[in-house]
This record gives sequence, C-alpha cells and structure tokens, in this order.
Amino acid sequence: LAAGVALIHQEPLTFPDLDVAENIFAGNLIRRAGLVDHATCRKKAGELLQTLGANIDPRTQTSTLSIAQKQLVELAAALAHEARVWIFDETTAPLTPKETEELFGVMRRLKGDGCAVVMVTHHLDEVFAVSDRVTVLRDGKVVAQRLTSDTDQQEVVRMMVGRNVEKHEHTGVQAGKTVLQTKSLTGDGFGNVDIEVKEGEVVGVAGLVGAGRTEFARAIFGIAPATSGSIEIDGKERTITSPRQARSLGIALVPEDRIHDGLLLPQSIAFNTTLASLAQVSARGFLKDREIKNTTEESATRLNLVHRDAEQPVEQLSGGNQQKVVLSKWLMTKPRLLILDEPTRGVDVGAKQEVHRIIRDLAASGLAVLMVSSDLPEVLSVSDRIVVMRGGEVVAELSPDDATEESVMVHATGGAPVA
Repeated sequence: LAAGVALIHQEPLTFPDLDVAENIFAGNLIRRAGLVDHATCRKKAGELLQTLGANIDPRTQTSTLSIAQKQLVELAAALAHEARVWIFDETTAPLTPKETEELFGVMRRLKGDGCAVVMVTHHLDEVFAVSDRVTVLRDGKVVAQRLTSDTDQQEVVRMMVGRNVEKHEHTGVQAGKTVLQTKSLTGDGFGNVDIEVKEGEVVGVAGLVGAGRTEFARAIFGIAPATSGSIEIDGKERTITSPRQARSLGIALVPEDRIHDGLLLPQSIAFNTTLASLAQVSARGFLKDREIKNTTEESATRLNLVHRDAEQPVEQLSGGNQQKVVLSKWLMTKPRLLILDEPTRGVDVGAKQEVHRIIRDLAASGLAVLMVSSDLPEVLSVSDRIVVMRGGEVVAELSPDDATEESVMVHATGGAPVA
C-alpha cells in the first residue's frame, strides 16, 4: 500500500464490526490534535465511494453489506491510499452478472485515470471483455503473453492446458444401482442441478472457482441445506438438513479444507480416525482403547499411512498422510456415498497417485463416489463420468473416453469450442 499497490481479494477482507468509514481509513485514520477525526473520515469516505459510483452510507456497519458492497469498500480504501497498481484476484467469483459488470466499470475508470490494472481470473469471457493483454500462467510459470486483440478463446484454452493427458484404463466394472439422484436441486451458489451417482462409479464434478461445486457437495451433506429440488438416496426422497442426518443415510464428505474442516491437528491419528464413529469403538458409554488402536492400525495399513504409531499427532504428518486420515475417518462410518471435495489439494505427486488408487479401489468395491476437483488431469484419469458446472449449473456431462482437458475447460469457461 505504501508503494501504491492494492490487492482486491476474492473474499473481501473487511472488519465487520467497524463502520464503512472506519474500514476505508483503517491504518490510515485522519487525525486532528492527536484524535481520530471521525467527521472528516466519513466525509472523505463518502467522496471516495461516490467516485466509485457506490451509494453506501459511510456510517453503515460493514457486516450488514453484501459481498459486492464490501468489495467497493476495499476499493475505496485503496483509493484512500492513492493506489496506482491494482490487482483483482478472482474478485468476480462471488458476484452476480450485474455486480460483475459494475466492477468492470470501476476497472475501466481506473485504467482511464492512468492506473495499471491486473485481473487474475479463469473466466475467459471476462478476459476478453476487460483486458488489453493476456498472460497465461501454468504450473507457476509464465507460458505465454498476447495482446487480447491478437488471440482468441481457443488459443488461450490451449495455452492454459498445454500438456498431454494420461488417462487410466477403465476396468469395465459395471455400475450398480443408483445411490444418489438429485433433481433440480437448488441452494446457495447453485441451481437446478441434476446428478446421478451409482454403486461402483466415480462421478467427477469439474468447474472453476465460483461454479457452485463445493456448495452443491455441502448441500448433499446437509451443511448448507438445499432450498428446493429433491435428493434421493437409494431411490427414496430425503430431506437432508444436517451432517448427522446425512451420515445416518450413509453419506460421507471429505472436505476441501482438511486443516480447518477435516482434522483436529493436535490430536492423535487414533482420535481423528474414530471421531465420526465412536459408537463402534465404545461400550456402555466408555471408549475401548484397545479397539480404537486396533481399528486405527487396520485402517492405516489399508490406506498405506506413513506414521509412527496410532498416538502420533496428526499435525506431524505430511499433507498426503493427513488426507488419508480424513479418508480413514469417514470410511470408518461405512458410507454408501463418499463425497470428495478436492481430494488431493496440497499433497505431493506420490501421495496424489496413492489417493487416486484408493479412490478407484473404493469404487471397485461398490462404493458410490462423487469427486469435486479443479485438477483436470485428476478428473479425467479417475472419473467414470464427468459433470461440468459453470455459474452454479450443470452445463455438460462427458465420458472420460471422449473428454479432453480442452473440452472440459471450454465448458467450464463458456468459451468457444476448440477446433
């Protein structure tokens, strides 16, 4: 900020208990005689918001604002620091189309004022709507730069993918009965989603940030229940309003963020492994230590967990082994449907291959698997069917034998078909 660089995040970083003016001038408060001059802060905050075309009262508590309004507060704060370089990091993901267009208007005004604007996004229509120049990053490196006027969506998709896809040989195992069927399922962040998952198959859900994939998975598990449509489990319509209820129906969810949502890091492997199935390792209200230890070691052996012993704290394990503990915890509940949200995020290549093997083995044993993943090679190599989501809706269903990274990316971005 001191150098004139502003970063506008995907999720606005505001202080919810402060008012708008206090957020705009946080760390940069206007003072008079050593005291904060609230009246001047509010006056100047109002002027900055007007510059952005935002009709927000500077005295409003920030927690009451929408995400789009909070973004405008962040923008006003950057203006207060007289920023000249602006970086927008996936800022349109939580916005409606109207809010997105309003944000683009702000970007164009900043450009007109002589500022440098960087927009990080996966959405190709946004790239071609706003940018003058396109830089493609892949695996942490710049692989191409083009004037927007000198390229098109097809070329950008090719540059984004830029590698051959290794597909696994499908075993030809016939899928069994339908375990999960959603019909016009709608909730916060997704709408009218029809998805079917059968015994013995892995259905991959692909898409970009903001596509509604995680929200859909969380609705099936009852964390953020759906608002309309239906969920059928083994042919019977169910209303799932809590994880406890989902678990009783044989549903398990390995969450996207294992650190915050999947594990208690200071606790032992045994503690975490049995956390969701305490009834199986207890009698008359008391936990059976020997049963816990034996069960944990059996599970560790099955998943090839690299560890010292069952009492080792989970925080001492590698990312891949932590992910195996989360898997182990939910497999202990003996689910019918396993939902995996970004199952190999933050794990090394070796651990990723091991997790893929486990997923395929689980499906071969008859488990129904719904896998949400942003990793296209993972989706293509593990899935028996691929569902692509964009803007909260299903836009395509593909066979892995026919799908390529380019074709999935075209559906996910809304780009033009690749010739």
